[in-house]
Amino acid sequence: MKKQCFKESETSPNQQVSLEYCCWFEDACILDMDYFVKTLSNIKQKGVRAESVTTSWMKKRFFVETLVSVLPPDKDSIPCNFLLRLLRTANMVSVDSTYRTELENRISWQLDQASLKELMIPSFSHTCGTLLDVELIIRLVKRFLSLDHDGSKNGAALVKVAKLVDCYLAEAGLDANLSLSQFAALAGALPSHARATDDGLYRAIDTYLKSGSKAP
Repeated sequence: MKKQCFKESETSPNQQVSLEYCCWFEDACILDMDYFVKTLSNIKQKGVRAESVTTSWMKKRFFVETLVSVLPPDKDSIPCNFLLRLLRTANMVSVDSTYRTELENRISWQLDQASLKELMIPSFSHTCGTLLDVELIIRLVKRFLSLDHDGSKNGAALVKVAKLVDCYLAEAGLDANLSLSQFAALAGALPSHARATDDGLYRAIDTYLKSGSKAP
């Protein structure tokens, strides 16, 4: 994994601590995930009792919950994209809702810094018909708006989120199982003034209509 290098003179003591935190979390997650993937591959190849699979799953859940519990308290101390990757894993192993809510709140605060790639979190629910967790993105967008009580988020941040939402809708709209109500809920989650232009939204609508979705 590539890490950006910073000269000592370019970072303050607080920034240095944050960078060290991020590097540690990245290494910990990657190493543990690599191990977990290898474990599941061995299970598939050799065949292991269900009890062993459950034990591995519980260890993974404990690992994620531990990471979340020791996150620095500052809102912007951990990059948004890392938090999104952690949330993806948290949803996969069904961590306690308290930890998921904590991650979602942190992500929502800096949603304008997210990348489309990391927002493409699959749905791990057996009752959800869509490939992507659209309901999660709806929650993140609504929390992004609700958490900004003091108006500290500038207009540029809102425009960035609007562009992200439109790009996400264009990808999610390819899924024929995406319901019209879900599409409309996400498209309408942002105020009208958030979009400098509606071109991105129109492209998303066009993609959705061409997908052949007939879900209500």
